[in-house]
Amino acid sequence: MEKRIPKKTYRNIMNSLGGGTVPREGLGYIAVGREKEIDSLLRDTEIIQEGGATFRFVVGDYGSGKTFLLQTIKEYCVKNNFIVAEADLSPDRALIGNSAKKKGLAIYRELMANVSNKTNQSGRALAKVLESWVNNMFARAAIQMSQNPFGETNIERIAETLMLEDCAKLQSLAYGYEFTMGLHLFWKASRTSDMSEKMTGQENVLRWFRGEFKTNQEAKKELGINATVQDENWFDYIILWAQFFVLAGYKGFIVLIDELAYICNTANGITRQNNYEKILMMYNAALQGKAENLGIIMSGIPKSIYDKKKGIFSYEAMRSRLSTGSYQDPSIVNMMTPIIKILPLTREEMYVFLEKLAEIHAQLNEYEKVITEDEMIDFVKLAYLKRETTFITPRTMIRDFIQILDVKRQNPDKGIRDILAAYRFAVDEEQNYEEIDD
Repeated sequence: MEKRIPKKTYRNIMNSLGGGTVPREGLGYIAVGREKEIDSLLRDTEIIQEGGATFRFVVGDYGSGKTFLLQTIKEYCVKNNFIVAEADLSPDRALIGNSAKKKGLAIYRELMANVSNKTNQSGRALAKVLESWVNNMFARAAIQMSQNPFGETNIERIAETLMLEDCAKLQSLAYGYEFTMGLHLFWKASRTSDMSEKMTGQENVLRWFRGEFKTNQEAKKELGINATVQDENWFDYIILWAQFFVLAGYKGFIVLIDELAYICNTANGITRQNNYEKILMMYNAALQGKAENLGIIMSGIPKSIYDKKKGIFSYEAMRSRLSTGSYQDPSIVNMMTPIIKILPLTREEMYVFLEKLAEIHAQLNEYEKVITEDEMIDFVKLAYLKRETTFITPRTMIRDFIQILDVKRQNPDKGIRDILAAYRFAVDEEQNYEEIDD
């Protein structure tokens, strides 16, 4: 490989892929064969940066590379000054719940816990972004003072005026008044000289921003704000965050939501339809101009989208918006539609991917690469030949390959072909989601 990367990154890549998960960093060094999908989603970032909003679904079989694609997009976006928040749906997290189980609020809290920017790519960046926004006010105030030497000379007053101007730009949005009250309280806490009071004040406001106050009465008593993030209104706050992040100096806000199958497999049909209605509301907000500087990407297995009994296509309003014509030739794809289908990697693409892994494995373990080009070709051929199913995904191919390299390193007297002859290749199985009670 031409460019060496830090050893910590090698280790994260190999440990994650060897365990069947997607690494959180370094994906740009190993990404292969997703150029069309990546280019399409990156074109969306141009729309977001210009003030628009986008909504995409990424669909593919279990282990096909959906999460890998989402993490690649995330890595690009945070490096290019976007804010990214990500969350997986689960039995406890959905887009909307009910009075007993506030699953929509739970997904909002998860998103806020996983806010990432360029300097905090593993999440937990929300407080840092707010602190940076406060500090930027003084940088802007200093510039304003230098440009107008005969004007106001108190930088604190100039900075506060700029802060209030930022807040005023959000007031017209739903819950904008309450949101800007939170921003003002965070500002005031940041400017106090008592460190204990400062930390307590900031944390109380952060709790409100993260949706941790249970009732409006609690928020009113603690902060004087007569509203809280709720199960039914959390997306209004996502719209506000997108606008705030731009005011804070970022290009836009990208929201990644994975595992749509958990909605599809909800036992209660009314709950499923309520969640699909929430998706419709979010979809319309993005594409009809209510949201700005916001990109939403949801992903799931084909059943979660196309199943007309329980998937998104069971909800007529969404099916009519998402349905498109198809082509008999599977190699013909259209990446401009709302749904991006993940195609299997070709054998040639898989070979290139494994070649990169072999290089990283050697560099991580500080040895000369132990597998030749011909032996890698043999591996790819055998991996397809020895399986009893045609359902072959990158996930298990990669896991198999790393195991072969590990065994060769520990048994240097054994030839790669001998190891391959004795190896029992894993067989992929479709992910089985049990039906979930509401």
